[in-house]
Amino acid sequence: MSFLAPLFLLGGLAIAGPVLFHLIRRNTREKFTFSSLMFLRADPPKVTRKSRLEDILLLLVRCALLAVMALAFSRPFMRNTVTAGHDATIGQRIVLLIDTSASMQRAGIWEKTLTEARTALAEVQPSDSFSILTFNGQTQPLLRFDQWRDLPEPSRLPAAREALNGLQPGWGSTHLGNAILTAAELLEENPHTGPQQIIVLTDRQEGAQLDGLQGHDWPTGLQLTMKTVASTAVGNAGIHLAPGHATEDTDSTSQRVRVTNSDDAAREQFQLAWRQGDTTHTNTVPVYVPAGQSRTLTAPRRPAGPNWQLALLGDSETFDNTLHIAPLTPEPVRIHYLGRESAEDTEAMRFYLERAFSTTRLQHVEVLTHLPSALEGKLAHPDDRLLIIGEPIEAAHVDRVRQFAESGHSVLLPLKSDAMAGTLTALAKSGPIPLSEASVEKYALLSQVDFEHPLLAPFNEPRFSDFTKIHFWKHRTLDPARLPGARVLARFDDGDPALLDLPLGHGHLFVLTSGWHPADSQLALASKFVPLLYSMLELGQTGGRLKTAHFVGQPVTLPGESDTARTVTGPGPDAQIPAGQSGFHADQPGLFTLQGSRPVTFAVNVPARESRTEPLAPERLDGLNLPFAPGSVEKAEIEQNREQTLIDEQLEKRQKIWRWLIVAAIMLVLLETWLGGWLWRKPAAAAESPGEAT
Repeated sequence: MSFLAPLFLLGGLAIAGPVLFHLIRRNTREKFTFSSLMFLRADPPKVTRKSRLEDILLLLVRCALLAVMALAFSRPFMRNTVTAGHDATIGQRIVLLIDTSASMQRAGIWEKTLTEARTALAEVQPSDSFSILTFNGQTQPLLRFDQWRDLPEPSRLPAAREALNGLQPGWGSTHLGNAILTAAELLEENPHTGPQQIIVLTDRQEGAQLDGLQGHDWPTGLQLTMKTVASTAVGNAGIHLAPGHATEDTDSTSQRVRVTNSDDAAREQFQLAWRQGDTTHTNTVPVYVPAGQSRTLTAPRRPAGPNWQLALLGDSETFDNTLHIAPLTPEPVRIHYLGRESAEDTEAMRFYLERAFSTTRLQHVEVLTHLPSALEGKLAHPDDRLLIIGEPIEAAHVDRVRQFAESGHSVLLPLKSDAMAGTLTALAKSGPIPLSEASVEKYALLSQVDFEHPLLAPFNEPRFSDFTKIHFWKHRTLDPARLPGARVLARFDDGDPALLDLPLGHGHLFVLTSGWHPADSQLALASKFVPLLYSMLELGQTGGRLKTAHFVGQPVTLPGESDTARTVTGPGPDAQIPAGQSGFHADQPGLFTLQGSRPVTFAVNVPARESRTEPLAPERLDGLNLPFAPGSVEKAEIEQNREQTLIDEQLEKRQKIWRWLIVAAIMLVLLETWLGGWLWRKPAAAAESPGEAT
């Protein structure tokens, strides 16, 4: 039997109290007063040689009560001893985790890492199972347990060494937490009674991600060994896109960048310059960044020509000193308008449409005008985004217009006259939709605007949501119930529909019951006209935009249709994207181009966290309660004692022997009370002698 709180056993020394009290001779029960002794002082009884124990049974009960209470407070239990040794014939299961992130490219680190890996491999015993995993942003197997078991014993170590010889560090970030969890799950897949070990070879940099390790329930018997590989150089500086500027709208001519310097850096003076191969542009910007700080600044203007890279000069560690920035190329957009108006006719809708769009650094919008009968062969270009029907179209072109909308584009049908009823009926494929001229006394205003619709969502702010200043002199009226599935986006103040959305496949048919030419309304002169057209363009963008800034290890969602195979070109071999797949992973930084009818270029850079190369604080690891293996005999004993203490506490909580001891103590208290009362009422066996009377 063992005790969880053995110091309470010292309470058993209180047994001496009852023994001493029973040795002290008590006063007699019957007292006689003598007048000749009334002025003498009474003396209490003393223990003398003639004293002897009385009421032995009562004494035993009291001593037993104190002993039981001392045992109860010491929390006794039956112990199961933890043994430190293992059966040597079972063997270990070892997972070797090798960091292949971008920071492992620093001077001297990779050579030391391979040396440590070969040392760990040399210590593997024939009965052990061995696996090698590499990790950066993702964890990949290099040698699995099943491959190790399938190999003949003489071929196992050579195969592992051969796998290590071809290993090189990559460009991804360091996700240490995900790697350790993956290794632990790999060990848990097959139960193993022997010891299990995870050996991590890493530079243990501050930028390593430790997500998922806090509070994880580690397998019993698992030991983690983390070996830190240090660089021969001191300090590191890196260049990255400034937060908030890594978007597709970034102008590469005025790029904002951030330069960081590690805490242990010895250099503080750097330069920013554009580099093309071995040629460095003369336009440089000096940068002063003290150790442990960062600076955000505007990069020098990008020189003319392709393949320029922004470089940080003056740093000894070069893996994060190059920033790839995709040159900003305006997106070509084609808008088709069907009508017979002259481009200079100020009373027609075409005049205002062609002046609504301007060339910007993000878009080059081209408005193409066609006769309603000349639509054959149009609407087939990948840059086509919006079709505006200003005149009734022929029945032969209805299906082509519907296909254009169903493929994800937008079609706008302004009903500038009652003659547009046939075109609306044909495109909607519904029953006849009568149009009639609404009765407007002075002018009509827009009301009940549906800002929840994606088309009008950009106006859902107090400063943009006021449409009451747009006057409509004329408009047509129709019954929305004749357009099944149509959604009314806005109404006039008399309740008639003003703007409707009829979904067609993946696209939209927008029906405007008035024109924007001066005879119908002031819409073309209002501040809402241009944003409304641009919102239709966004809804007609079938493939979406491709962000130009990405990081190694992060998926890149490619725009456009994925029903055919596509090719991505870049620094390495061309990547073939199979049909039905829209994701691409870059394994190195650089400029990549998605080939197609309109090639799209995007940049991939080293993650910013990799520049934080100062050593990870030990306190961060200690707070995660990782199952670190002890590094000495003393630590092993401490760990074993700690494990034994935990087991003892669990056993004591499960056995709860103290409860039975408390019950026994209560019974002894009742017995002592009854026995003491019985002995007090028992008459004296013999009267005391006169000389002893008080």
